[in-house]
Amino acid sequence: MKKEGPSRQRRLARIFRASLFFILPSSCLTFNSCTRENICNTPFGDGAIINIYQPDFNALTNIGGTVTINRGYKGIFIRRTTFSDFVAFECACPNDNDVRLEPDPDWDGAVLRCRACGSLYETEYGQPLEGSASGCPLYEYNTHFDGYTLEIYN
Repeated sequence: MKKEGPSRQRRLARIFRASLFFILPSSCLTFNSCTRENICNTPFGDGAIINIYQPDFNALTNIGGTVTINRGYKGIFIRRTTFSDFVAFECACPNDNDVRLEPDPDWDGAVLRCRACGSLYETEYGQPLEGSASGCPLYEYNTHFDGYTLEIYN
């Protein structure tokens, strides 16, 4: 079975994130807001293969729907972004890998919150929004959707 490549929107998002790789370190040097200890090396675990039409994953049948599964290192947060695209992020906090991020109920699945450090992360690209977030984005798993089955992998 041949996998289709990511959509144009996903490719542009990846280019945007890649450009942040070069911009953020230089902004840290300019504004002295980052320390050398803030190295992004969030642990991750095994992915998963799920049928989104199973009852546990029914929220993923709608655009914007989210679920968190007990896979990966501390869990995997999954969000449907378009008809055919999904994002999947590791739930381990980049600031403290022993803490599991949880969806913030005030943001309806659009934000993950760390109850230990108070950081907030948006769930479109995994970027930190506020709190003591170190500038490290969430670890993003790759996804492939064939219309029924969502594959989440490294």
